[in-house]
Amino acid sequence: MNSNDEKLLREFVRKTFVKKMLQEQKTQFLQEQQVRKFVRSLISESMEEKRNIIISEAKDMANPHPNTGINKLRDAIRKAKPSIKTKFQQLTTSKEQRESFSNHLLAAFVRFFDQMDALSAQAEESEVEKVDAELGADLGGESSELEAPPSDDELEAELEDELGQDIQLENILREIDIDVEGDPEEMDVVSGDIQDEKESTKNKNMSQVEKDVEKKKSQDKEREEFGAGLDGDTTGRNQAFDAFNLVQSYFSDNYLDLANDEDRQMFKKWGLYNLKLLLDSYEEELSAQPEQPNIENPQ
Repeated sequence: MNSNDEKLLREFVRKTFVKKMLQEQKTQFLQEQQVRKFVRSLISESMEEKRNIIISEAKDMANPHPNTGINKLRDAIRKAKPSIKTKFQQLTTSKEQRESFSNHLLAAFVRFFDQMDALSAQAEESEVEKVDAELGADLGGESSELEAPPSDDELEAELEDELGQDIQLENILREIDIDVEGDPEEMDVVSGDIQDEKESTKNKNMSQVEKDVEKKKSQDKEREEFGAGLDGDTTGRNQAFDAFNLVQSYFSDNYLDLANDEDRQMFKKWGLYNLKLLLDSYEEELSAQPEQPNIENPQ
């Protein structure tokens, strides 16, 4: 092979193989750079979000609100937010599901506060009645007078009544003995226990699938009662039912700690308002998600 042929061969190899390899390496490098840039942006967003949360929580702790009810509300919402957000943003099939979730959850909290107020009012009335009873007051609020000691005639009459009651009790006991001897089936006190044992045995013999079906039926009934009087998507209603059960205790624990009427009113009024704002912000987060850009192969 002469020098000219060798030169042509080298040129052919360079254009055919080397150039292609260099182009592939360049493409791979650019793709890796894009991936690294994307990952760095995700890490940056995550760190920024975490930093904002920490700053926000620290701010709440460092700058408490002048009203105790608002401070207790902040604590309840801070604990409830993750559960509500997760349940809400799982509903991605349609906007109707999320609207149903919001309507049922807010309605549940309205009922919740009404029930809490009613129970608190009953407790206060019972406490007042108890105090009145201890002070010797009647239902009309008038205090009772001290009774005079019984006379000799009254004591004698009471003794005769007690003697007559003893005789009557003795006769009743005799009748019971006769009835027991005559009809023992009337004294059957174990049939209820036997029925309970049968139910327990039946439950043990059920398969796991049957137990799951029974549990689902019971849960469906509770969910229907939860959504009574409201229309909307059933999946959204069910998700709202689950979310409410998860966070209800956060609000009840803080609300029941409040004895001041103004604190309770602030907790209830701003609680419902902030829950609505939360749900609206979660909807905006889902709607504002940008579409993934179409990145073409640079070859």
